[in-house]
Amino acid sequence: MYIERDSRKTTPGKEQQSSNEYLSKCLDLLIRHIVQELPRILGDILNALANVSGRKHPSTVQAKQLKMCLPLMPIVLHLVTSQVFRPQVVTEEFLFSYGIILSHIKSVDSGETNIDGAIGLMASEEFIKITLSAFEAIIQYPVLLKDYCSTVVDYILPPLVSLVQSQNVEWRLFSLRLLSETTSLLVNQEVGDGKESNVDSDSSLLALVRDVLLPQYEHVLTDPDPVPAYALKLLVAMTEHNPTFTRLVEESKLIPLIFEVIPEHQENILGNTMQSVIALLNNLVACKDSNMKLLYEQGLVRHVCNLFTETVTLCLDVDNKNNNETATALLFSLLDILHGMLAYTSSIVRLALQAQKSGSGGETQAAEDLLLLSRPLTDLVSLLIPLLPHEDPEIFEVSSKCLSILVQLYGGENPDSLSPENAETFADLLTSKEDPKEQKLLLRILRRMITSNEKHLESLKHADTLLRALEWLAPAGGSSANSTVASLALEILQAVGH
Repeated sequence: MYIERDSRKTTPGKEQQSSNEYLSKCLDLLIRHIVQELPRILGDILNALANVSGRKHPSTVQAKQLKMCLPLMPIVLHLVTSQVFRPQVVTEEFLFSYGIILSHIKSVDSGETNIDGAIGLMASEEFIKITLSAFEAIIQYPVLLKDYCSTVVDYILPPLVSLVQSQNVEWRLFSLRLLSETTSLLVNQEVGDGKESNVDSDSSLLALVRDVLLPQYEHVLTDPDPVPAYALKLLVAMTEHNPTFTRLVEESKLIPLIFEVIPEHQENILGNTMQSVIALLNNLVACKDSNMKLLYEQGLVRHVCNLFTETVTLCLDVDNKNNNETATALLFSLLDILHGMLAYTSSIVRLALQAQKSGSGGETQAAEDLLLLSRPLTDLVSLLIPLLPHEDPEIFEVSSKCLSILVQLYGGENPDSLSPENAETFADLLTSKEDPKEQKLLLRILRRMITSNEKHLESLKHADTLLRALEWLAPAGGSSANSTVASLALEILQAVGH
């Protein structure tokens, strides 16, 4: 039968219209009959599983029932992967029944129920795989679950969370992947008409994550690959849009465990595990409710410095063209993380300065401690400058902002800030950039470097190309149409006695 194909056929000429109308009605009746049969099929499967629940040795009658009913599960998979049947079969009743089947699978996987002796190990594993695949097919179409979020949270997610502890690595990976995609879908789901229902499902989801899922992570993150990658991907999905999950991650004391994953996988920085770690750190740093003090105290600065150094080295390696796209994507995330960290430090320092002016001075010690913890970030100045000429304008934008905040906070502390290569980079940028805003930012960075460190002032005196670029921007050259750019360039030239 070709129900998929026939249901999409357009009506041809009038001579065949009546016969086609008849065939169309027959097809509709057949589809309706199959849809109506599905609850009975699911009922038979549920009945067979319920009869052996908790039993190690099913009876002959029960074994026969299992052999008859469990092979019907591929029908369910076929129906949910068909665009004709899928919208008609995915109902609240279907999802409830599916969740009960998953609960029986949890019992089978844990060894509480034994069906291997009745149907064989291969058939048992095939049944579990097909059942999980059915839900994987459903979640590719979020609109189907829009009205059933609470059913998914209450009946489907709990057994999936339990399967994360499975001794079978395939089921662990499968459940983590399904949890990741489903959680992302639920967290992003717009609040519909049933506002109360959504609130209830949100609180149920939070409780499930807090009480059952996250306590397992101590073991999950130390498992061999690729389990940590999938586990971290789930954390990324949870923390992407919901600050409550960010707080849960922090309260569950997962940060040290996440930081332990980094040295174990850093040799393969472009691998899935490290991509997920960096995406998760980006979510944590970007969240306004995040406990940044905790992240700093547990080693965020050191890890970001190491990851940034390795990623920039890959991006600047002209021979490394194969992985350039992945490395650039990681670089964007790391630049966002770095900018978030520096913006946070800058805001704390600003508050301390305001407190000093008002005479309270309560924030001073916290700012000093934070500046001390963040000081290793000054090593990144010599990596940020070579990134400025990057072909992607967004990389220039974020790199220059990071560089600007770093020199505002620490001046010219990095000894290589105005090395001959970096001076050449500044010269090229000042003459090639046409946007006065970008020119002003670069000039202010330069000014801060040379006015805060005598060594950089001396370096500038011998940087002929950079001096010529500054002369070109200053009023005498007549090239700058912007008075602020011209006055900044002139100020720097005067500082070096030019």
